Amino acid sequence: MATSVRLIRRYVWLIDTIRRGGKMTIEEINRKWMEERGIRLGDEGEIPERTFHRHRQAVADIFGVDIVCSRSEGNVYYIDNVEELSVPSFSSWLFNGLAIENRLMANKDMADRIFFERGLGDTGYLSAIIEAMDKDRVVSIDYLRFNSSAEKHWVVEPYGLKQSDRRWYLIGRRQGSKYLMVLSLDRISSLRIGNDTFKRDSSVNVEAYFSDIIGVNMDEDFGVQPVRLRVYGTQRAYIEALPVHNSQRCVESTAEYSDYEFTLRPEYEFQHAVLRLGGDAEVLSPQWLREDIEWHAREILKRYRGE
Repeated sequence: MATSVRLIRRYVWLIDTIRRGGKMTIEEINRKWMEERGIRLGDEGEIPERTFHRHRQAVADIFGVDIVCSRSEGNVYYIDNVEELSVPSFSSWLFNGLAIENRLMANKDMADRIFFERGLGDTGYLSAIIEAMDKDRVVSIDYLRFNSSAEKHWVVEPYGLKQSDRRWYLIGRRQGSKYLMVLSLDRISSLRIGNDTFKRDSSVNVEAYFSDIIGVNMDEDFGVQPVRLRVYGTQRAYIEALPVHNSQRCVESTAEYSDYEFTLRPEYEFQHAVLRLGGDAEVLSPQWLREDIEWHAREILKRYRGE
């Protein structure tokens, strides 16, 4: 294993060990290290104190995780900002993936007992897009939509990236256009960073652009409005653990059901999120959305009846 890769894995091991251990002395950390079978070489001894402190600094620089010392509690070390490991970011994504990989290296047999969901999103262009965003460079893209047989060529000003439903999306503007477009990376057949630069429009806020919808399907035909949804039984626990939308709030709860209010654009993605709940959910308002969901339910019934 290359030295640089081994070091990254050790940083991840150190974070994961202290995160799970809570507050630990260097001696306790070293006892764990000497039990490590995956990334510690067989003839390696304990981590020298000077090396430990270099690792602490590297962990802060790479992952933004602060391992601090509490001298009043007997020189124990703990993670001061453990929440950084659960905030959606490339750093937390990388850390959690490598932490699992470290465990699998310690026991190769475990690989046959852990199953990952197949990801459809192509990440091969992520690095190039991020570089273009950093340098405010346009990207030249060949793109094929699902509903088209003709490939399109666009020169795009990249403004952001968004992950949704196992896919990565590029958010940008075609040169000469003032409107944002959303492109799925797995539909890009080629991408090249151009030589031309562009001046970013300071009024464009990618996060705010998606704040009123689920996923990436922005449909201007749907205005932002309040929606009330009734959810029955145990499905309430699921949507409370993983909210349908960031505006979700419970406004009434009984033994049988709970009512939730949302403020969003109730477009395609939201409607299908409701339909996925099946008979455990009921739209209370607005009336037009209730009727649309009812229409979808009737169409599903017709399909199953062969009508």
